[in-house]
Amino acid sequence: MPALTYLHRLEHPFGVHYACCAAWGACYATRFDLAVVIAVLANFVAIISGNPLNAYADVRNDIHTAEKRHLARAVQEIGTNKVLALAIFEMIFAQALAIAVSWRVAIGVGLILVLYLAYNLEPIRLKRRGYSGPVVLAIAAGLLPSITAYAAAGGQADPAVWLVFSGVAALATGRALWWAVPDRAGDAHVGSRTPAVVYGTRHAVNATTQLTVGGLLLVGGGLWFRFGPMWAAVGVAACSAFLFARDLPTARQQLRYGMSMAVVSTIVLASIPLLA
Repeated sequence: MPALTYLHRLEHPFGVHYACCAAWGACYATRFDLAVVIAVLANFVAIISGNPLNAYADVRNDIHTAEKRHLARAVQEIGTNKVLALAIFEMIFAQALAIAVSWRVAIGVGLILVLYLAYNLEPIRLKRRGYSGPVVLAIAAGLLPSITAYAAAGGQADPAVWLVFSGVAALATGRALWWAVPDRAGDAHVGSRTPAVVYGTRHAVNATTQLTVGGLLLVGGGLWFRFGPMWAAVGVAACSAFLFARDLPTARQQLRYGMSMAVVSTIVLASIPLLA
């Protein structure tokens, strides 16, 4: 059903991106048994459950943003109360899966869900509070799923892996900031004080670039310590391709080019520990 696909943001390349975010942390522990698979599934459901919640909370924003009106129409087609109920059901299901694995996975998935609630819902609604929005979104969709999958796979404390995970969080923060730039008009209309609204699009793009460079340094350092300079160069090259897409002005172009590059970089990062 197209409306449900839009609400969960599963159109290409988002579906692959969410699957990578849910699973790639386990690749650094190089173990995939049933418990890990269930933890990855819990991650995936938790990540996508935030999207109908976001569509529900952002109806007023999206109706004033040309390239997001299909999301507002999808909410109207299904019904706002049903969309909210769907998001709540998926969050409960994700938490139940996590509890079935271990208390560590339950805590990780629970934190993802709490951050999504804080990001989207009043009176907190971190999405409209400057840099809090992209930082929380990056932690919820990037850092926590990585740690959760890594822990489920029996990963041990390793400074090199934490450098990589921290770098990915920085990259995800930059992408979240960048992804909100085309929403500036709709966000401004409803009073959301996103960085693009408060400081302007050029500031947001420059901040995206700085966060991406910082993330590349962390990712490169972690890969170098763990796998050596060749694999570090591969990972940094894959992640740095996103910099060529940072000035794309529309959501359609961002989706087609920028997010595709982000997905490729995540696949490369997931593949390195399996190939090295």
